[in-house]
Order: sequence, then C-alpha cells, then structure tokens
Amino acid sequence: MPSRRGTLFALWVVGLAAAAAAGEPELEPAASRPVMTERPSGAARERPPSQRELVDARVELQRRFREPLFRADTASGAERAAESLLEAAGVEPDRSLKWLLYAEARRLGVVSGNADVIHRAVTLASATYEFDALDDEVRDLAGIPLRGVSPRRAVGLAEAAEGVAGRAEVDGRFELALRAQDLAIKAWQRAGAIEACRRAMVRHGEIAAALDARRSGSGAAR
Repeated sequence: MPSRRGTLFALWVVGLAAAAAAGEPELEPAASRPVMTERPSGAARERPPSQRELVDARVELQRRFREPLFRADTASGAERAAESLLEAAGVEPDRSLKWLLYAEARRLGVVSGNADVIHRAVTLASATYEFDALDDEVRDLAGIPLRGVSPRRAVGLAEAAEGVAGRAEVDGRFELALRAQDLAIKAWQRAGAIEACRRAMVRHGEIAAALDARRSGSGAAR
C-alpha cells in the first residue's frame, strides 16, 4: 500500500497535469514581469523652461514633426498635428521639448477652434509643470476666433469655458470664473443655443454675486 506522502505527491502531479491540459498559464518569474511606474501624486512639479532653454527644443520639434506641422494650415490638419504632439509629449523624456510639445498642441487647438485639445494639453502639462493652468486655459479658449467656428465647435468651447469657470469658482477665483463664464455665454450665442445661453447668464450672475459678497465681507473686516 502506498504511503500517505506518496499518495499526496501523486495527487499533486495529477493536479499539475490537469492544469496544463486546461491551458492554465504559468506565472512569470517576478523579475520578468513589466512594472508599471507613475509619477507620485505628491511629486513636486517643475517650472516651465525659459525661452533660452527652448531654443534647441524648437529645432528638434521642427525636425521630428516637420510633416504634421507642414499640414497644419487647415483646421483638420491642425487637429491631427495636435494629436501627434500630445501623444509624443506623453513619452518625451526631455523636459524642454515636452513642454514645447504641449504648448504647440495648445496653439494648434486655438487655430483649429478645438477646445478639447486645449483642455487636454493644459491638463497634461499641469501634471508635470508648475504654472497657472486655469488662467492659461481661459486665455487659450478666448483666443479661438468665435466668428470662424462652427456651431458644434462653439458648443465645445462653451462647455470647456463653463468647466473652467466651475473650477475657478471652487478655488475662490471669482474674477477668473467670470471671465470664463462670459466666454461661455458668447460661445452659446454663437452656437445658437438660447436656453443654454440663458442658463450661462444666470450662472454669471451667481458668480458675480459671490464676488460681491466676498468684497463686501473683506470691506467689513477692515
């Protein structure tokens, strides 16, 4: 009669054979598995590079992205170029070129009237660099020529502006929120969205009232 240890060993062998027959994958050695790394949430962000630091980066940008930038003279071409730059920026190790890729994508977003490109470029850049992302996004959105955008683009602009207004209001930056909300009103008007425009005007009034209340409180405290 086989011993208890022999029986257990036989069952273990049978189990391995059954797993292999079922196609169960074997675990890779720990050293061979890919390790996902990400920027720590508390990591300090860098200051944007100076104009002098961007000199070589501009040369490299033109060299590496000559083709998409050459075709960026139309709205669709500018959008495609911006997407290429955003994709490249995500894996670019050079800090100066990385910043420039985001900055150029933002410029192309303004040129093409694509508020979503601007928002993504600013948001992604703000994860690495220390700058006033809210103010920059409002300035870029305001740079979109409203008369030249389609109603669909105008809707995207209005929604992006309202998003910035909401975030600025949460941060207590009511004047910036008013700038963004004013832009949203104009964009809704361009889109021909009457009800959305009315709601945006109501929100503008609410933000203005909050700003007045803070100013009144500050005056009373003196």
